[in-house]
Amino acid sequence: MTTKNLVSFIVILLNSLSTFGQQTIKGKILKSTTQEPIQYANVGLNKSNVGTISNPDGSFSLYIPANMLNDTLIVSSIGFASKNIPLKYLIAKKDLTISLNQKIVSLNPVIVSSKKEKSLTFELGNHDFKGGVLQTDTLYAGRSIALLIDNKEPNIKKGIAFPAFIEKARLRIFKNNLKSFKFRVRLNEVDNLTGQPGEDLLTKSIVMQSSMKNGWLEFDLSDLNFEIDKPFFITFEQLLDLTDRTLIANEYTKFLSEHPNKVKFDTIEVDGKKEVKQIFKGGGLDLAGTFIGIAISKTASEKYTSYVRETSFGEWKKVRGIVAATVTLSNYPDHTVNKEDKNECQENLTVCKAKKICKDFIDENGVNGMQVCVSKKNKIVWSDAFGYADIVNNIYVTDSTKFRINSISKSMTSLALIKLVSEGKLNLDSPIQKYIPEFPKKSYTFTTRQLAGHLAGFRDYDENNLNDYIRTEHYDNSIQALKLFENDTLLFMPGTSFYYSTFGWNLIGAIIEKVSGRDYLTYMAENIWNPLGLQNTCGDNFKDKISNRSKFYDVTGEENDLGDLSYKYSGGGLLSTSKDLIKIGNEILYGSYVDTKLKKNLFQTQHTSDKRETGYGLGWYIGKDKNGHRIWYHSGDSFSGSSYLLIYPDDDIVVSFLANSQIGTTFDIEQIGELFYQK
Repeated sequence: MTTKNLVSFIVILLNSLSTFGQQTIKGKILKSTTQEPIQYANVGLNKSNVGTISNPDGSFSLYIPANMLNDTLIVSSIGFASKNIPLKYLIAKKDLTISLNQKIVSLNPVIVSSKKEKSLTFELGNHDFKGGVLQTDTLYAGRSIALLIDNKEPNIKKGIAFPAFIEKARLRIFKNNLKSFKFRVRLNEVDNLTGQPGEDLLTKSIVMQSSMKNGWLEFDLSDLNFEIDKPFFITFEQLLDLTDRTLIANEYTKFLSEHPNKVKFDTIEVDGKKEVKQIFKGGGLDLAGTFIGIAISKTASEKYTSYVRETSFGEWKKVRGIVAATVTLSNYPDHTVNKEDKNECQENLTVCKAKKICKDFIDENGVNGMQVCVSKKNKIVWSDAFGYADIVNNIYVTDSTKFRINSISKSMTSLALIKLVSEGKLNLDSPIQKYIPEFPKKSYTFTTRQLAGHLAGFRDYDENNLNDYIRTEHYDNSIQALKLFENDTLLFMPGTSFYYSTFGWNLIGAIIEKVSGRDYLTYMAENIWNPLGLQNTCGDNFKDKISNRSKFYDVTGEENDLGDLSYKYSGGGLLSTSKDLIKIGNEILYGSYVDTKLKKNLFQTQHTSDKRETGYGLGWYIGKDKNGHRIWYHSGDSFSGSSYLLIYPDDDIVVSFLANSQIGTTFDIEQIGELFYQK
């Protein structure tokens, strides 16, 4: 960024001036535990110039261009787990609320040596701001500039090196024409692949508001006792609320109207590429805004590295102009901290590692609550509960909290099939009309085995129709619920293809009712759950008052039960706990209540008519983990819950996982299994 006349390079979306205030998405960002507003949260689309900052009351509004409506909105705030929300889910919402979970902060104890040594402080960064300025106040919200800090500068005192404690940060304000302005300071790691600013290192949002006209804006960071052990970026983010952005937009509009001769376009070099930018000459510094000092000399660009991004989640671009910013570091923390020698891992090391995986997952993904359980050789070796079953009322998850198990309902129902076969009441290979003759005949006959293996040709949910998944009508039994799909045409000749279908398993629930003479939930309670000691398993029947039932949360973090599940108890409508799921796994490995020989059918892969393996038996997937260990498993997810049940038949291990939001589907359940079979 070069200028003889203190030219300000100002990036403005001129097209936005006419649509300012006409945003498509509006809402509030709240702290999930207290429903308090989160101010200055970052909102935007990844790698784009579409972004904003939440106002002091947590509100935000964001205009989304038509060509980006299929993108994902990112919402984040320092110290909170971020959320990634498909825009198509948000567009129709009028009163949008997005709740963020505060991260669990585990501070490492600072060990203070008893040896008396002199505390050394040293300053790193760029003091020079001659020859240029950077304007950060634009219609974009969240524009940031970052400076790489390392300990390779030639003027570092002898003996000074990382690790060190950060004491303060400074940013040079060249000129400020606003009544007041706000900057947030961030510390970012250096991305290993790109060398650009990466993940935030701080867990606290540190904002400085000032009315200064020029000078060094200073951030006191000594209270953090934050230790730096490698190069990092010091980043300064301009925070503009709606009032600020409106003022600046109006001033730009006025300036363009009154001084057209002072506006021109020029080509500059950004990240090694030529880009056309709008330039204000001989008057730009008098515009409403805050101007940061930068150095544009060749020496500065060779010595330092600076990056700029236009919005909260925009692309970082390397720039020639080096921001005038410094940090002060010391070899000792500014505040005395008592020595601690507490061993945070006094438990079994494997369990400790597993706990860390779970806690990190909650912190990084904003899951409200979850359960995990592991058994080995028919004995539970670890069971734990994390987070909240009801975050608003501050109710924690326990080992008896009931979660939706979603499609693991199919795996549970598979035991009922084997039970009925062992009693001679059901033949898996007979046409289903033998058991439920009133079900409308299709072009082809199909069997219970084909239904259980997703080979019968039934459809699954219509992805373009949310009402096909979220039902509001209540059904007293599975036979009643057949009306939802009984007249559907099969997608293909049964046996010719694998096509996952929950509706096929809903039909299995009706078959169980016809064969047993009991409604599905009653049959399961009397013949599966009670005999196996599953004390916390039941149907998610909203007509019943179910004790210890978790609340469930949608993609925005808001409580949302998302419909009545009575239409699909057998395929995806059950509640359970991670411990109860472990009992299912151990019955399969060691139990004799369900016929030992017949239950092998559950894990024999089915084949299409042209001999292709499907990798699916009767309600169970069959495969191997990344290390080649055999696994029998099922997962499940809904818009408000997620689940895993994983059996290692050769390692005598069963692992279960339940969470009260869909983001749990990204949990690496195999990582937990690997820890325990390597023990």
